Amino acid sequence: MLKTLSVLFTIFMALLFVDQNQGVAAQDQIKIATINMKEILQKSMAGMAAQKVLESRVAELKAKFQPEEEALNALKSDIEKKSSVWTEEVKAEKEREYERRMREFGGKTEEAQYELKQLEKKVMEPLLKDINDVIEALGKEKGYVLIFDYTMSGLRSKTGLVYADMSTDISDLVRQRVDKLNTVQK
Repeated sequence: MLKTLSVLFTIFMALLFVDQNQGVAAQDQIKIATINMKEILQKSMAGMAAQKVLESRVAELKAKFQPEEEALNALKSDIEKKSSVWTEEVKAEKEREYERRMREFGGKTEEAQYELKQLEKKVMEPLLKDINDVIEALGKEKGYVLIFDYTMSGLRSKTGLVYADMSTDISDLVRQRVDKLNTVQK
């Protein structure tokens, strides 16, 4: 609720600012557009290429960790099945070994997650910069006062935008220009 009020206040202030400082007459239309950033990232050529890079690395890491994860599961299963026949010393030793190996595995997976975040940052930052540049250029070119991201719609909205008519959506135009920009840069 607070986010919605904040967004409404921002819109109101922007419209008030435009009306007072740019002399927009009552009959003039204030142009507002929306984009779906998730869609642009998923459907643009550069976004799909970045996603392939990330998915490839995730698959490599999963393959790397799968044998160790299977060994840990086997050890846990072994402990559960045989602990009743083991002496307390053997049982305690196996449990310590399992916990030690789990901590080591946890450390390795944390490193892998950090690596993936760094890779995502490396491949996504240039694309996000291009998208923001295109959005800004389109805003100036088409005379938009506001451009909202409506990636999540409805009450789950992270942007505070609860509804927007689909006629305000310029996602395809942004995606086309981003693709064109990335084709020219290569």
